[in-house]
Amino acid sequence: MANSESSSDISLHFLDYWRVIRNRAPIILTIFMLTFMTGYFVTFHYMEKKYDATAQIRVAESDPNLGALFTGEGARPFNPIVFNREMEIIKSRAVIDPVVEKLNLTQLWAKRYFDSSQPITPLQAYLIMAGRHLDVSFTRNSDLIEIRGISADREEAARLANAIAEEYLSRRSREALAKFNKGLTELDSEIAEQEARYQAAQKKVEELRLAGGVEVIGMGQEGGMMESLESELSRKQQLLDEAKAAYIRAKVLRDELKALPIEQFLSAAAALNIDLGNISQLRDRQLFLESGLQNLVNSGLGPDHPRIQAARGELETVNQQIDRLIAGRQKALEIDVQVIESQMNELAKEVETLANDVRERKTTKLAPFQEAIKEREHQKMLLDALKTRRIQKKVDVEVGDEPVKIISKAEPSDSPFKPNPFLNLAIAGVMGLVLGIIVAFFIEYLDTSVKTMDDVEKFLGLPVLAVIPDGVSPLNVEGSDSPHAEGYRILRAKIDLSPVAGTGNTVTMLSGGPGEGKSTTLFNLAFVAAQAGQTVLLVDGDLRRPTLHDMLGIENEQGVADVFLGRGLAYEFIRATSIPNLHVISAGDMPSSEMGSFSGAKLREILDDLKLRYDLVLIDSPPVLGISDGSVIAHEADACLLVIQHRRYPRDISLRAKRAIEEVKGNLLGVVLNAVTIKSDEAYYYYSSYGDYYYKDKSRRSGKSKAQAGVGAQDGNGNGSDSY
Repeated sequence: MANSESSSDISLHFLDYWRVIRNRAPIILTIFMLTFMTGYFVTFHYMEKKYDATAQIRVAESDPNLGALFTGEGARPFNPIVFNREMEIIKSRAVIDPVVEKLNLTQLWAKRYFDSSQPITPLQAYLIMAGRHLDVSFTRNSDLIEIRGISADREEAARLANAIAEEYLSRRSREALAKFNKGLTELDSEIAEQEARYQAAQKKVEELRLAGGVEVIGMGQEGGMMESLESELSRKQQLLDEAKAAYIRAKVLRDELKALPIEQFLSAAAALNIDLGNISQLRDRQLFLESGLQNLVNSGLGPDHPRIQAARGELETVNQQIDRLIAGRQKALEIDVQVIESQMNELAKEVETLANDVRERKTTKLAPFQEAIKEREHQKMLLDALKTRRIQKKVDVEVGDEPVKIISKAEPSDSPFKPNPFLNLAIAGVMGLVLGIIVAFFIEYLDTSVKTMDDVEKFLGLPVLAVIPDGVSPLNVEGSDSPHAEGYRILRAKIDLSPVAGTGNTVTMLSGGPGEGKSTTLFNLAFVAAQAGQTVLLVDGDLRRPTLHDMLGIENEQGVADVFLGRGLAYEFIRATSIPNLHVISAGDMPSSEMGSFSGAKLREILDDLKLRYDLVLIDSPPVLGISDGSVIAHEADACLLVIQHRRYPRDISLRAKRAIEEVKGNLLGVVLNAVTIKSDEAYYYYSSYGDYYYKDKSRRSGKSKAQAGVGAQDGNGNGSDSY
């Protein structure tokens, strides 16, 4: 339960954030547009434009150990360490200084950056190049390096990139040629040494031949036979090793499986892919028979019962079959071990025989001579390999095996890369949006008006009797079927069901300040009460700014003011309206000099007479703050309702209005939260959605009935759609 409440609190917390953003959307949008336009102006009219041009080169890794000269390997792929090393070389002064001198940058940049006719030093030019005009990077998983020139002059950007690429190419070519010449010299020296080793091996062969009296004819067959014996010995030794390993595995498998219980034996055999024949089917049959026997025993049959004895006999037969199959499988494993052991012994004998034969042949006088021939052939092979490699490297140099190759030259760019309009505008947009949201929440923090029903209940300690959406007009204008009428019906029902509703039937609407919609709320409450069948009297007690007569479309010639001036009794000024069950006493014309005649005793006398004539008497009142008339009406009315316009006045105004009513002992029932923007304040959605839903449903049903009855049909009272 605690987790559920916590989740609810978090959900409402985020909904409140979203509500603030929606309510302050114009402010957020304004700040967003201002920031975005500022970013646009700075990007296109203030920031310096810079162009770039990229030259792409392919770099082969140099081999400081001259391994390629001897191994015959080509260029190897770069690793990141080598790439970083080569990029640092490209950005070094060894490459940059010749470019600075070639393009006369000391003179050009002295005028551009220092406004001087005296050339700057090469070091200053290098620092400017490295800091402002050059960027070097490599393409991952390839041997390509990109040299990027940067400048406010697009032609200069291309010149810088191409000049640096060409200088690096020239430098690497010179280094590669010098390294090749050095390696070739060392290779010639190695060839001379290898030639001497070959001649020494040849001389030794001749000496052994003469000393041993070995005939050269047939030596090739003898040498080949010796190599054949050694090869066969090696092959047999390998087979022997494999047989020993197989013997150990088979023996371990036999011993381990033999010691296992039947269940573990079956599981292990299945895991080792050992063929168990039909043991699996017998095991299933065994389990089935054991289960059946147990069921017979559980059914109450005795041990001597024929069915019990038959089941036990069949189970014993199956157990014997399983034991025989397992014993047979274990016997087969034993035989496998014996077969492998026999093969291993035979191979051991063959290996011993071959080894003795080889040792015997090597101890003869032919062995030293054969070894000398092998050494001579080995030295000859090394000499031929070195000579071939020397020829190959000379061919590679002649066909142009370059350590660096320019893949593509830099071309002047038509559009600048900096400033980046898309990036700058995106940053400006994000900053504007963030700044707008911050300002919106700051304004929301400073806004102390009534925003939610929780504000009313927390700061005023009063219940919210009804929530009225923004933009509601008098119901005689909107029509009796308006979806907005449902909010006033809820208000009427809560007044009727209020614990203090039975104390009287005179109700007044009050507000803390002007323009909060109390007169419209009062009129619409009277409209729905009259529509429900109650006799309702509207009394316009706002003598300073009367409005009820305008809502009803009547003249304000006589009314409450005339009663207070002694020109007649209140009931004499009651006027009927076009709305059934609804009557009105307009405000009349009260001179400013006579405003003091608005007294509580006279008002009490008027209300005591009127509330006996009607089911409900609704009194319109001026704001309770700043005007005494509102306090007088609050004291004399049986019940008071405080109308608060959503997000209009600070909460302190409503709090003072509540205290003013309580100070005159007014019977304050609750609050009507008026002019709520339902679309922006989603917390109030359900206070209007149901009325709108039923209104649409009723409209659909009404349209269907009209289509059936014919156009121009009247309602059940014989009135058309404009009867109110």
